[in-house]
Amino acid sequence: MKVFDGLQQYQPHENGAYVALGFFDGVHLGHQAVIGGCAAESGDLPCAVLTFDESPAKALGKTAPPLLSDNRRKAELIARLGADEAIFADLARIKDHSPREFVRVILRDRLNAKRVYCGFNYRFGKNGEGDINDLRELCREVGIGVTVKESVSVDGEQISSSAIRALIADGEIARANKMLGYRFAVGGDIGSGNHIGTAMGFPTVNIPLTKGIVIPRFGVYASVITVDGKAFRGATNIGVRPTVKENDAVSSETYILDYEGDLYGREVTVILTAFLRPEQKFDSIEALTAKLHADTAARRQLS
Repeated sequence: MKVFDGLQQYQPHENGAYVALGFFDGVHLGHQAVIGGCAAESGDLPCAVLTFDESPAKALGKTAPPLLSDNRRKAELIARLGADEAIFADLARIKDHSPREFVRVILRDRLNAKRVYCGFNYRFGKNGEGDINDLRELCREVGIGVTVKESVSVDGEQISSSAIRALIADGEIARANKMLGYRFAVGGDIGSGNHIGTAMGFPTVNIPLTKGIVIPRFGVYASVITVDGKAFRGATNIGVRPTVKENDAVSSETYILDYEGDLYGREVTVILTAFLRPEQKFDSIEALTAKLHADTAARRQLS
């Protein structure tokens, strides 16, 4: 899949393209219906995804909620759905376009869109003035087809990025994963910690949390970490380590079951699968060590 950093880089196709529209934070099951539908029905034409390089709230000067995915992760998830192109537009450049200008200048002239796909609650144009009814009418005027995907629910609850964000913040990681359609992950380059875990017999790998991404509820999670193509079970603690607290920095530390070797400096992804317990402060290192043994035993009981 080709990724374009801005509309200026994009060269429209002579015969046009099918275009999926949305910010797609997290690329959850609802987003997957939009992008996957666009990719499946585009035929011989390319499927392009038009998204933005930052959240609409931030671009409009509002307080933006934490995200479910950064742009690199979003591009990876979009590619899995069969899209041919992803365009991360600079929203600041086009946020003042009226709905009509957006359709004519961006969709028709810049992208040569033949059909667009979006969710039922899609908004566009200056201050989000345009809704799906406006999109249908304005696209009809210039010969662009419109497909609107209805809401998607899991266990009777409508899926949305805000709902998933709240679940993760509450430690409801299993429910969040069902709505995402994949398992939420934290990832990055492994850093070197203070080796307190090693001294207790539980050497851990420290994975910096990506700035701007939603922080899961502080606590211990069942996790999966892949090393050289092989998956290992892990127990991951996210929080401020109150028993051995040095500062208020939030950290993510994973103890990998049944693994021996040096992982420092490698890029890994830690997948969170289940919430085991809240983070807590212990009266002694010995008490903490005993709880870590119990956490490991609990993790071994899970797949």
